[in-house]
Amino acid sequence: MSNKMERDTLGELLFREFGAYAAALDEHGEDWEQTWPSVTWPPNTPLAVLQGRFAVAREAAAAVGVMPSDAAITEEHRLRLEYRVMFPDGPPTLIS
Repeated sequence: MSNKMERDTLGELLFREFGAYAAALDEHGEDWEQTWPSVTWPPNTPLAVLQGRFAVAREAAAAVGVMPSDAAITEEHRLRLEYRVMFPDGPPTLIS
């Protein structure tokens, strides 16, 4: 696998795991933008597992040079949420 492909793959994994964690925070009644960078959850709880998966994905991405700041991760997730609202059925296509 090329280094660019690894960065793309691990970067996407990072944001996919963050998306799952942020969605769970939202479902739990937390303000995901304020909560995710600072809260530690009790061990063996669903939020702790998702937080751990995100942490592992972040470390793996960092190993190949993908190191977005907390603010960049928050902004990227916010943009992805806006995109889902604009295109609820998935990405638009030019040819049906």
